[in-house]
This record gives sequence, C-alpha cells and structure tokens, in this order.
Amino acid sequence: MADEEKPEEATEEEKPEGGGKKLLIIGLLAGLIFGGGGAAGFFMMQSGEEHAEPVEEVVEEHAPELPDYQYANMDRLQLPLFYKGRVLNYTVMDISMEVIGEDNKALVAKNIFIIKDKLLRHYSVNSVGREDNPRIVDFISLSEKIKEFANEELHKEVITRVVIGDSRSF
Repeated sequence: MADEEKPEEATEEEKPEGGGKKLLIIGLLAGLIFGGGGAAGFFMMQSGEEHAEPVEEVVEEHAPELPDYQYANMDRLQLPLFYKGRVLNYTVMDISMEVIGEDNKALVAKNIFIIKDKLLRHYSVNSVGREDNPRIVDFISLSEKIKEFANEELHKEVITRVVIGDSRSF
C-alpha cells in the first residue's frame, strides 16, 4: 500500500509544475511580443533619424493690407415718393458714401452739396419708389444712382459703396 501512495503523490506534484510551466511559457511569449514590438519601434525611429534632412520652414507672415475705408456723410436727404404725377409721401434718409483714403473722403465732402443737388433734381421728376409698390423706396436702385451721380460729378470712380443708414417716410 505504501507503493500505491507514492504514484498519487508524484502525480500531484507534477500537476502544479505543469501549470507553472504553462504560465512561464505564456509569460515568456508575452515578453517576447512586447519586447520585440518595442525593439522594432526603437530601430524604426533610429533609422528614420539618420536619413532625414532637417527642413527649415520659412513662413513670412504678412497681414493683408486692408484698404483705408472712409465714409462721407450726406445727412437728411429728403426725396418725394410719387405716382402718376401725384406725391404720395416723402422719405428722409441719411446716406454714407464709402471711399478709400482720406483724400477721396475730402474730395467727396467738398462736393457733397453738388451731388445732393443733382440727386434732388433727378428725383423731383423720377420716382424713388419701387415699380410694384410706389410707396416703398427702391433702395437698390437708389444706391446705384447715388453712386453713379457722385462718380460722374467727381469725374472719377471714387465711391465704392453707398450705405443708407436711416430712412423714414412721412
């Protein structure tokens, strides 16, 4: 009976050793995988540094030059809204004319009364209202006409845009 007990003990001792061997083998494989990956990454980084040439990036930062926008004002332009020869009502508006540069602003300001006179003469005969509803001011055609008359009176293209700031009808 003593002989029978020994083989059982030997088998019990072999089982823990076999489990330990499996853990040892798995640990070694995991170490090789992680170590091999780290070594491969290290060598790839080293090989890239030897052949790479330093590149100097020259970036010239120039802010785009913005035009010097100036505004010449024409305050309280009063125009009639009429239909078929009859005045429906009047509209009063403040107009700003956009120019580029201080010299052009001074030129427009100097001639503002001549421009205003030309506008009043034109709109005393022609309606400033829209064709579909003459009681409503046609701001698009009015802006274009102001720009056209001002540039014509100044004998050069000075006005870049017309801004109608305030408009009231009464």
